[in-house]
Amino acid sequence: MRRSPTAQLLLLGLLAVATAGCRGFEPTVRRSMSADAKCAEEKVQVKALTGGGYQADGCGKNAVYDCSWPEGQARSCTRRGAPPSPSLPGTGW
Repeated sequence: MRRSPTAQLLLLGLLAVATAGCRGFEPTVRRSMSADAKCAEEKVQVKALTGGGYQADGCGKNAVYDCSWPEGQARSCTRRGAPPSPSLPGTGW
């Protein structure tokens, strides 16, 4: 059975979106580790861990980051074991 060109194009688009989302946090983890470890981004290696989280290694240091992308907000990654960032109560800032 042959698929229509429209169905093939739709399938290709969905595959591209799904693939892009799979590695979407790696640049964010790299920036976070770079800032936390005072290490150039190009020296930071990132790999996804099974069960969630990302391992970041660079400049002789390593850390594990957990990431989220709340609806309508920016992606964020926090180092496991790091104290929560200060915020104004009830504001989310």
